[in-house]
Amino acid sequence: MKLILKESIKKIGNIGDIVEVNDGFARNFLLPKGKAILYTKGNFKKVEYLKKKDLEKREKELNEAKSLAEKINQISLDIKVKAGKEGKLFGSVTNKEIADLLLNENKIELDRKKINLKEPLKKLGLHKVSISLYKDVDVNIKVNLISDSLPDEKEKENTEE
Repeated sequence: MKLILKESIKKIGNIGDIVEVNDGFARNFLLPKGKAILYTKGNFKKVEYLKKKDLEKREKELNEAKSLAEKINQISLDIKVKAGKEGKLFGSVTNKEIADLLLNENKIELDRKKINLKEPLKKLGLHKVSISLYKDVDVNIKVNLISDSLPDEKEKENTEE
């Protein structure tokens, strides 16, 4: 069955694409859910309008992502964590914690899935963490893990003198 997509659907096509799908898939899923319409000349003109709107929406999202990337690029997060003498953490810092800190300290709301950590951070020091904001818009943020026990030990030394 020949259809025009009203929404982008993975592995099928993007808005405005003319696709050929199985009759059952069209009748049972795409048409009832409003994700596609039958291919006719009249409907094709409607879809041209939908394509234009989708393009404008994508450009707006891209511009927002670029401005957010500039803002994030200037941020450095300092996280106090409990660590042993060798610099290993008791626990780890995950992408969820980084997302929460960005929201609380900088009022930047990010989905934690956009923060690319191959594995949680488990050592003290400076780490560069990649964030995917949009297609082809990636930014790195500096995350500095600081031991929360070190300043306490220095304070004890100063008071004993």
